[in-house]
Amino acid sequence: MMSLGSYTFLRNPEKCTYPQKRKYASVVETFGGAAYFSWGCVLPGQILNLTWPGMETTMFDELITLFEADTQVVFDPNVGLGTTYNVEIQSLLGDFLAPYPGAADYKKNVKMELVIISEV
Repeated sequence: MMSLGSYTFLRNPEKCTYPQKRKYASVVETFGGAAYFSWGCVLPGQILNLTWPGMETTMFDELITLFEADTQVVFDPNVGLGTTYNVEIQSLLGDFLAPYPGAADYKKNVKMELVIISEV
């Protein structure tokens, strides 16, 4: 299972962006050609989108606690990469779903954005 800070997810997201470096470059046209500037590939600043079609309110509440702490946490995607990342939770949204009487509260259409700060 994936983990974020000290919290291990009850269920992994249905979709999750793969942590991938992005190349920063620019091209400037000149009179006789072009100049190409490259600053290399970097991972910090990349956005990871995690989505769940639904989750228990208890799981959502744990994630909200991390979100409201407004601090860096370690994200372990636990997908065989062997790499963890320092991230900030940029957003966490979900719709309330009121199930039948007596059932547990549930959130649907949950979306979380993590910003990669660095590799651990």
